Amino acid sequence: MKVMIVEDEVLVRLGLKKAVPWSTLGMELVCEAADGAEAYEMFVRHLPDIVLVDIELPKMDGLSFIHYAKTRRPDAKFIILTCQQDMSYARSAIQLQVADFLLKSTLDMKELCDILQNLSLELRQKRREAEATGEEDMNRSGRRRRFFQSWLDGVLPAPDPDRFDAQLHEFSPALKAERYQAWVVQLHGTSLTEEETESVGEEIERLAVRQFGSRYLGGTPELPKRRWHLIFTGSVPASDAVRWKEAVGQASGLELAVAMSTPFADPYEWRTFDRQAADLLQAEFYGRGGEVYAKDDLISETMSEAVLKLKRDMYERAGSLQFEEMKRLVGDLCGALKQPPYLHPPIVKNMFTELLFRLWSACEEIASGSVSANHRLVDRFYAAVRLDELAELLLTELARAGEEVRSHSHDDKTKTILQIKQYIKTHLHRELSLQETADAFYMNSSYLSRLFREVTDQSFTEYVLREKTELAVALMKNGMHLTQISEKLGYQNLSSFTRMFKKVRGVSPSRYMDRT
Repeated sequence: MKVMIVEDEVLVRLGLKKAVPWSTLGMELVCEAADGAEAYEMFVRHLPDIVLVDIELPKMDGLSFIHYAKTRRPDAKFIILTCQQDMSYARSAIQLQVADFLLKSTLDMKELCDILQNLSLELRQKRREAEATGEEDMNRSGRRRRFFQSWLDGVLPAPDPDRFDAQLHEFSPALKAERYQAWVVQLHGTSLTEEETESVGEEIERLAVRQFGSRYLGGTPELPKRRWHLIFTGSVPASDAVRWKEAVGQASGLELAVAMSTPFADPYEWRTFDRQAADLLQAEFYGRGGEVYAKDDLISETMSEAVLKLKRDMYERAGSLQFEEMKRLVGDLCGALKQPPYLHPPIVKNMFTELLFRLWSACEEIASGSVSANHRLVDRFYAAVRLDELAELLLTELARAGEEVRSHSHDDKTKTILQIKQYIKTHLHRELSLQETADAFYMNSSYLSRLFREVTDQSFTEYVLREKTELAVALMKNGMHLTQISEKLGYQNLSSFTRMFKKVRGVSPSRYMDRT
């Protein structure tokens, strides 16, 4: 008997693993999970006979997990272990036909072992009865679904002449095609019930058989994501997929997207090409909803030159709190990102989050903490399902931060110079002129020069060179060679860097380090 433990408390999981004599009971602990979502993935992969499950779990509660798991394996047995004594939980458990409901506070290991042993005997008896009468332990539809799930999960055994496997024996023709193609079908709309979603799945199956005939081998649902994984023989033209998608949409009244992998020859590579198809669905992040995606290079992990340049520009603007420039660049960046091939959405979310933290860091330095980091906003960044949603979140935070900085107690001149100082710090990697800096802040260069000396008691050039040497000293202390430092600070050769350093610090870089 295969057993699974679903429990978010590590000590409880370890206690169960050590206290229960699994092998003595004729059982094997095949997997464990710390949250409901992970539990569902592990369940469909291992299809255990018996599951010990807590009710209060992260991501998906235990009762919901049991509900979904029963769609994969109706004959599995579930034992609930919980701290909750609320009768509503017990009623829900009864409706789900769980095998037992035990409180952790009064849990007796001997009682648990007796329950496990009785369940094991019950399951074995049912199997013996089925074998003795020649009855099947599940109908063909259920066996078929289990076969395709095992195939997709990569746990289907290879044909072996010395070992009989019932699944392979019954469904082996599906593994004998010359070519295959994986599809992932994504249903849109979050208001559907479980039954309605399953009904859409039946329509998908019916119309696939009707339009593609024997080319359609079968598939398996992923109901929590309202997604189906299908497999075909040969290579279905994208135009046929479009017609099929439209037929399903008309029959169900719902919008769905279809992603198609490149053809492959080895049936045991379905899992790999299914992921390839699922990756294509990420194009929907960029606003391309409800399409058929069949181009294998549609999604990329490499930023284009245009995106890289805009990212650098935005990072620099964020460092000097140039809010209006950042707002303009957000639009430019979104425009560049919406040009295929599209970046993986997690890469985009990481980029936007980096910009957010750069903004907060600059606010901390320039505005003395008037703008605080909002980690709930970071969570919303990563939860965004569309690029436009992500951009709107960033623009809203830019507006908020800009208003906070403007209302800070510094006078206008001081705030301006603080922003310019921050701008200088983010451009120490190259030669920075007074004119370029004045242009970045829409100022007259002569006025900027006077204002800088008025507020800081030093010239613009003196401050830039002082900051360059400060950075150089930090890099030298970290072990970086002088040649690398001179290149990092934008100098064409080591001699130019050394002359600058000696002019500012009075000694050469190497002599300075000897003294310190």
